[in-house]
Amino acid sequence: MRTLRHTLLAATAGIAIFAFTGCAKENSSPAKTSAPATANDEMVLTPEGYMAKSKVHFLDEGYGLRVENGRLKKIDLRSGNMVEDFGEIKEKNASINLNRDPSASGKKNDIVPEVQGWIAYTYWSNPSTSTPVTSFSTSWTVPAVPSKQSSQTIFLFNGMQDGTSSSSYIIQPVLQWGSSAAGGGKYWAVTNWYVTSSTAVYGKLVEVSPGTALTGVMKQTAVSGSSYGYSSSFTGSAYTSTNITVTGVPQAYWLAETLESYGVTKPATEYPNQANIALTGIDILEGSTNPSITWTTAQASNVAAPKATVVSGSSSNGTVDISF
Repeated sequence: MRTLRHTLLAATAGIAIFAFTGCAKENSSPAKTSAPATANDEMVLTPEGYMAKSKVHFLDEGYGLRVENGRLKKIDLRSGNMVEDFGEIKEKNASINLNRDPSASGKKNDIVPEVQGWIAYTYWSNPSTSTPVTSFSTSWTVPAVPSKQSSQTIFLFNGMQDGTSSSSYIIQPVLQWGSSAAGGGKYWAVTNWYVTSSTAVYGKLVEVSPGTALTGVMKQTAVSGSSYGYSSSFTGSAYTSTNITVTGVPQAYWLAETLESYGVTKPATEYPNQANIALTGIDILEGSTNPSITWTTAQASNVAAPKATVVSGSSSNGTVDISF
Protein backbone atom coordinates (compact mmCIF):
# COMPACT_ATOMS: atom_id res chain seq x y z
CA MET A 1 0.00 0.00 0.00
CA ARG A 2 1.05 3.38 -0.17
CA THR A 3 2.43 5.61 -0.12
CA LEU A 4 3.51 8.98 -0.89
CA ARG A 5 6.64 10.38 0.31
CA HIS A 6 9.64 8.08 0.12
CA THR A 7 12.24 7.34 -2.51
CA LEU A 8 11.09 5.12 -5.37
CA LEU A 9 13.71 2.42 -5.71
CA ALA A 10 14.98 1.73 -9.20
CA ALA A 11 15.64 -1.99 -9.02
CA THR A 12 13.30 -4.90 -8.56
CA ALA A 13 15.83 -7.24 -6.98
CA GLY A 14 16.35 -6.52 -3.31
CA ILE A 15 13.58 -3.97 -3.06
CA ALA A 16 12.10 -3.96 0.38
CA ILE A 17 8.86 -4.24 -1.13
CA PHE A 18 -11.41 2.20 7.36
CA ALA A 19 -14.58 1.79 9.73
CA PHE A 20 -18.03 1.35 10.50
CA THR A 21 -20.63 -1.28 10.25
CA GLY A 22 -23.23 -0.83 12.84
CA CYS A 23 -23.17 0.30 16.40
CA ALA A 24 -20.77 -0.39 19.21
CA LYS A 25 -21.30 -0.28 22.92
CA GLU A 26 -21.25 3.14 24.50
CA ASN A 27 -17.77 3.90 25.79
CA SER A 28 -18.03 5.67 29.12
CA SER A 29 -14.29 5.66 29.83
CA PRO A 30 -12.31 8.90 29.56
CA ALA A 31 -10.76 9.56 26.19
CA LYS A 32 -7.23 8.22 25.90
CA THR A 33 -4.21 9.85 24.32
CA SER A 34 -1.71 7.62 22.53
CA ALA A 35 1.84 7.67 23.83
CA PRO A 36 4.39 9.53 21.69
CA ALA A 37 6.94 7.54 19.73
CA THR A 38 10.28 6.98 21.48
CA ALA A 39 13.76 6.20 20.23
CA ASN A 40 13.29 2.57 21.25
CA ASP A 41 9.90 2.21 19.55
CA GLU A 42 9.60 -0.99 17.52
CA MET A 43 9.19 -0.42 13.78
CA VAL A 44 6.34 -2.20 12.00
CA LEU A 45 5.30 -2.41 8.35
CA THR A 46 2.43 -0.27 7.06
CA PRO A 47 1.36 1.10 3.67
CA GLU A 48 3.66 4.04 4.44
CA GLY A 49 6.57 1.66 4.84
CA TYR A 50 8.03 1.09 8.30
CA MET A 51 6.57 3.18 11.11
CA ALA A 52 6.89 3.34 14.89
CA LYS A 53 4.53 0.78 16.43
CA SER A 54 3.12 3.39 18.82
CA LYS A 55 1.81 5.34 15.79
CA VAL A 56 -0.06 2.39 14.25
CA HIS A 57 -3.57 1.63 15.52
CA PHE A 58 -6.30 -0.97 15.12
CA LEU A 59 -9.83 0.34 14.56
CA ASP A 60 -12.52 -2.08 15.63
CA GLU A 61 -16.14 -2.18 14.47
CA GLY A 62 -18.38 0.67 15.54
CA TYR A 63 -15.57 3.24 15.51
CA GLY A 64 -14.36 5.76 12.98
CA LEU A 65 -11.73 8.45 12.58
CA ARG A 66 -11.93 12.22 12.70
CA VAL A 67 -9.21 14.78 12.07
CA GLU A 68 -9.70 17.81 14.28
CA ASN A 69 -7.27 20.66 14.96
CA GLY A 70 -4.48 18.71 13.32
CA ARG A 71 -5.00 15.61 15.48
CA LEU A 72 -6.34 12.19 14.55
CA LYS A 73 -9.08 10.95 16.86
CA LYS A 74 -10.94 7.68 17.33
CA ILE A 75 -14.70 8.26 17.47
CA ASP A 76 -17.57 6.15 18.78
CA LEU A 77 -19.87 6.21 15.74
CA ARG A 78 -23.01 5.73 17.81
CA SER A 79 -22.46 8.54 20.29
CA GLY A 80 -20.11 10.72 18.26
CA ASN A 81 -17.79 10.95 21.27
CA MET A 82 -14.03 10.80 21.05
CA VAL A 83 -12.64 7.75 22.83
CA GLU A 84 -8.95 8.09 21.97
CA ASP A 85 -6.62 10.77 20.64
CA PHE A 86 -4.10 9.17 18.27
CA GLY A 87 -2.00 12.31 18.27
CA GLU A 88 -0.82 15.05 15.98
CA ILE A 89 -0.60 14.40 12.26
CA LYS A 90 2.90 15.59 11.42
CA GLU A 91 4.52 16.31 8.10
CA LYS A 92 7.78 14.67 7.23
CA ASN A 93 11.02 16.51 6.60
CA ALA A 94 10.43 19.50 4.35
CA SER A 95 13.51 18.66 2.29
CA ILE A 96 11.70 15.78 0.58
CA ASN A 97 11.50 16.39 -3.17
CA LEU A 98 9.05 15.21 -5.79
CA ASN A 99 9.93 13.86 -9.20
CA ARG A 100 8.31 15.35 -12.27
CA ASP A 101 6.89 13.34 -15.13
CA PRO A 102 8.53 14.84 -18.25
CA SER A 103 5.50 13.96 -20.35
CA ALA A 104 3.05 15.73 -18.01
CA SER A 105 1.06 18.81 -18.84
CA GLY A 106 2.08 20.97 -15.89
CA LYS A 107 -1.18 20.51 -13.94
CA LYS A 108 -1.53 18.67 -10.63
CA ASN A 109 -1.06 15.30 -12.30
CA ASP A 110 2.51 16.13 -13.33
CA ILE A 111 3.69 14.94 -9.92
CA VAL A 112 5.04 11.42 -9.59
CA PRO A 113 5.22 10.65 -5.88
CA GLU A 114 8.42 9.32 -4.39
CA VAL A 115 7.14 6.22 -2.71
CA GLN A 116 8.61 3.47 -0.61
CA GLY A 117 7.72 0.05 -1.94
CA TRP A 118 5.46 1.07 -4.84
CA ILE A 119 6.69 -1.28 -7.54
CA ALA A 120 4.16 -0.85 -10.36
CA TYR A 121 1.15 1.45 -10.48
CA THR A 122 -1.08 3.80 -12.46
CA TYR A 123 -2.27 7.17 -11.24
CA TRP A 124 -4.72 9.90 -12.22
CA SER A 125 -5.17 13.32 -10.63
CA ASN A 126 -8.61 14.92 -10.89
CA PRO A 127 -7.97 18.26 -12.66
CA SER A 128 -11.06 19.90 -11.14
CA THR A 129 -11.41 20.10 -7.37
CA SER A 130 -14.80 21.76 -7.89
CA THR A 131 -16.15 18.38 -9.07
CA PRO A 132 -14.80 15.95 -6.44
CA VAL A 133 -14.45 12.22 -6.93
CA THR A 134 -17.33 10.69 -4.98
CA SER A 135 -16.67 6.99 -5.63
CA PHE A 136 -13.74 4.84 -6.79
CA SER A 137 -14.09 1.07 -7.07
CA THR A 138 -11.99 -1.75 -8.52
CA SER A 139 -12.48 -5.51 -8.73
CA TRP A 140 -9.89 -8.27 -8.83
CA THR A 141 -9.44 -11.93 -8.01
CA VAL A 142 -7.16 -13.08 -5.20
CA PRO A 143 -4.14 -14.46 -7.07
CA ALA A 144 -2.18 -17.66 -6.67
CA VAL A 145 0.28 -17.85 -3.81
CA PRO A 146 3.94 -17.11 -4.57
CA SER A 147 5.92 -20.19 -5.52
CA LYS A 148 8.61 -19.10 -3.05
CA GLN A 149 7.14 -18.15 0.31
CA SER A 150 9.81 -16.35 2.29
CA SER A 151 9.57 -13.13 4.31
CA GLN A 152 8.06 -10.98 1.55
CA THR A 153 5.03 -8.74 2.03
CA ILE A 154 2.90 -7.82 -0.98
CA PHE A 155 0.11 -5.22 -1.04
CA LEU A 156 -2.36 -4.75 -3.89
CA PHE A 157 -4.94 -1.95 -3.79
CA ASN A 158 -6.77 0.96 -5.31
CA GLY A 159 -6.36 4.11 -3.25
CA MET A 160 -7.27 7.80 -2.95
CA GLN A 161 -4.98 10.58 -1.71
CA ASP A 162 -5.20 14.31 -1.14
CA GLY A 163 -2.18 14.86 -3.36
CA THR A 164 1.42 13.76 -3.00
CA SER A 165 2.92 16.17 -0.49
CA SER A 166 4.65 15.38 2.80
CA SER A 167 1.36 15.98 4.62
CA SER A 168 -0.87 13.86 2.34
CA TYR A 169 -2.91 10.85 3.45
CA ILE A 170 -4.17 7.77 1.64
CA ILE A 171 -7.33 5.73 2.23
CA GLN A 172 -7.31 2.27 0.66
CA PRO A 173 -8.83 -1.24 0.56
CA VAL A 174 -5.83 -3.58 0.58
CA LEU A 175 -5.13 -7.19 -0.30
CA GLN A 176 -2.04 -8.40 1.56
CA TRP A 177 0.29 -11.38 1.30
CA GLY A 178 2.68 -11.87 4.21
CA SER A 179 2.91 -9.92 7.45
CA SER A 180 2.34 -6.29 8.36
CA ALA A 181 1.35 -4.29 11.42
CA ALA A 182 -2.20 -5.58 10.82
CA GLY A 183 -1.07 -9.20 11.22
CA GLY A 184 -0.93 -11.84 8.51
CA GLY A 185 1.43 -14.60 7.46
CA LYS A 186 1.93 -16.88 4.48
CA TYR A 187 -1.58 -16.34 3.19
CA TRP A 188 -3.73 -13.67 1.51
CA ALA A 189 -5.85 -11.36 3.67
CA VAL A 190 -7.72 -8.07 3.33
CA THR A 191 -8.32 -4.98 5.39
CA ASN A 192 -8.69 -1.22 4.90
CA TRP A 193 -6.17 1.44 5.89
CA TYR A 194 -6.00 5.17 6.51
CA VAL A 195 -2.37 6.28 6.48
CA THR A 196 -0.56 9.59 6.87
CA SER A 197 3.19 10.20 6.97
CA SER A 198 3.15 9.79 10.75
CA THR A 199 0.15 7.64 11.67
CA ALA A 200 -1.54 4.51 10.31
CA VAL A 201 -4.92 2.95 11.19
CA TYR A 202 -6.31 -0.38 9.97
CA GLY A 203 -9.42 -2.54 10.37
CA LYS A 204 -9.63 -6.24 11.15
CA LEU A 205 -7.51 -8.44 8.87
CA VAL A 206 -9.65 -11.13 7.19
CA GLU A 207 -8.06 -14.13 5.47
CA VAL A 208 -9.12 -14.85 1.87
CA SER A 209 -8.34 -17.75 -0.47
CA PRO A 210 -6.91 -17.65 -3.99
CA GLY A 211 -9.73 -17.33 -6.50
CA THR A 212 -11.89 -15.14 -4.23
CA ALA A 213 -13.51 -12.20 -6.04
CA LEU A 214 -12.89 -8.83 -4.36
CA THR A 215 -14.18 -5.31 -4.96
CA GLY A 216 -12.54 -2.43 -3.11
CA VAL A 217 -14.61 0.75 -2.84
CA MET A 218 -13.91 4.24 -1.54
CA LYS A 219 -16.77 6.73 -1.23
CA GLN A 220 -17.12 10.35 -0.28
CA THR A 221 -19.40 10.36 2.77
CA ALA A 222 -19.48 14.04 3.74
CA VAL A 223 -18.41 17.50 2.65
CA SER A 224 -18.49 20.84 4.45
CA GLY A 225 -16.47 23.57 2.79
CA SER A 226 -12.94 22.22 2.42
CA SER A 227 -13.54 19.37 4.89
CA TYR A 228 -14.41 15.92 3.52
CA GLY A 229 -15.33 12.48 4.79
CA TYR A 230 -14.52 9.13 3.15
CA SER A 231 -15.13 5.43 3.66
CA SER A 232 -13.04 2.50 2.45
CA SER A 233 -14.43 -1.01 2.26
CA PHE A 234 -14.62 -4.32 0.46
CA THR A 235 -18.10 -5.26 -0.76
CA GLY A 236 -19.77 -8.15 1.04
CA SER A 237 -20.83 -8.83 4.63
CA ALA A 238 -17.76 -10.99 5.25
CA TYR A 239 -15.60 -7.86 5.23
CA THR A 240 -17.56 -5.30 7.25
CA SER A 241 -15.14 -5.62 10.17
CA THR A 242 -12.36 -4.36 7.88
CA ASN A 243 -14.02 -1.02 7.04
CA ILE A 244 -12.52 2.41 7.69
CA THR A 245 -14.24 5.81 7.79
CA VAL A 246 -12.59 9.19 8.29
CA THR A 247 -13.95 12.76 8.43
CA GLY A 248 -12.40 16.20 8.62
CA VAL A 249 -9.80 15.59 5.90
CA PRO A 250 -8.94 17.49 2.70
CA GLN A 251 -10.43 16.42 -0.61
CA ALA A 252 -8.93 13.21 -2.04
CA TYR A 253 -8.29 13.92 -5.72
CA TRP A 254 -5.29 11.68 -6.57
CA LEU A 255 -6.20 8.06 -7.46
CA ALA A 256 -3.99 5.02 -7.99
CA GLU A 257 -4.01 1.29 -8.78
CA THR A 258 -0.93 -0.14 -7.10
CA LEU A 259 1.33 -3.11 -6.45
CA GLU A 260 3.53 -2.44 -3.42
CA SER A 261 5.99 -4.91 -1.91
CA TYR A 262 8.75 -5.36 0.65
CA GLY A 263 11.37 -8.06 1.10
CA VAL A 264 11.14 -9.37 -2.46
CA THR A 265 14.66 -10.44 -3.46
CA LYS A 266 13.73 -12.89 -6.24
CA PRO A 267 10.86 -11.36 -8.24
CA ALA A 268 10.55 -14.37 -10.56
CA THR A 269 9.41 -16.60 -7.69
CA GLU A 270 8.32 -14.34 -4.82
CA TYR A 271 5.37 -12.66 -6.56
CA PRO A 272 2.10 -14.53 -7.25
CA ASN A 273 2.66 -17.61 -9.38
CA GLN A 274 0.79 -16.30 -12.43
CA ALA A 275 1.49 -13.99 -15.37
CA ASN A 276 -0.59 -11.03 -14.24
CA ILE A 277 -3.36 -9.70 -12.00
CA ALA A 278 -6.22 -7.93 -13.78
CA LEU A 279 -7.72 -4.96 -11.91
CA THR A 280 -11.10 -4.71 -13.60
CA GLY A 281 -14.43 -2.92 -13.44
CA ILE A 282 -12.63 0.30 -12.50
CA ASP A 283 -15.41 2.79 -11.84
CA ILE A 284 -14.80 6.43 -10.94
CA LEU A 285 -17.67 8.83 -10.26
CA GLU A 286 -17.95 12.56 -9.80
CA GLY A 287 -21.48 12.69 -8.45
CA SER A 288 -23.38 10.52 -10.96
CA THR A 289 -20.96 11.17 -13.84
CA ASN A 290 -18.00 9.11 -15.02
CA PRO A 291 -15.28 11.64 -15.84
CA SER A 292 -12.81 11.50 -18.69
CA ILE A 293 -9.54 10.16 -17.25
CA THR A 294 -6.02 9.37 -18.41
CA TRP A 295 -3.96 6.95 -16.34
CA THR A 296 -0.20 7.47 -16.13
CA THR A 297 1.88 4.34 -15.53
CA ALA A 298 4.97 4.09 -13.32
CA GLN A 299 7.23 1.28 -12.18
CA ALA A 300 10.36 0.76 -10.12
CA SER A 301 12.31 -0.58 -13.09
CA ASN A 302 11.84 0.48 -16.69
CA VAL A 303 13.49 -2.66 -18.00
CA ALA A 304 11.92 -5.43 -15.93
CA ALA A 305 8.62 -6.57 -14.48
CA PRO A 306 6.52 -6.06 -12.45
CA LYS A 307 4.83 -3.39 -14.53
CA ALA A 308 1.40 -1.80 -14.85
CA THR A 309 -0.40 -1.66 -18.20
CA VAL A 310 -3.60 0.23 -18.97
CA VAL A 311 -5.81 -2.22 -20.88
CA SER A 312 -8.85 0.07 -20.84
CA GLY A 313 -8.81 3.68 -19.68
CA SER A 314 -12.57 3.81 -19.23
CA SER A 315 -13.74 5.38 -15.97
CA SER A 316 -16.89 3.25 -15.98
CA ASN A 317 -15.45 -0.19 -16.71
CA GLY A 318 -11.67 0.19 -16.91
CA THR A 319 -8.91 -2.40 -16.61
CA VAL A 320 -5.30 -2.20 -15.46
CA ASP A 321 -3.01 -5.23 -15.57
CA ILE A 322 -0.17 -5.79 -13.11
CA SER A 323 2.20 -8.25 -14.79
CA PHE A 324 5.06 -10.20 -13.22
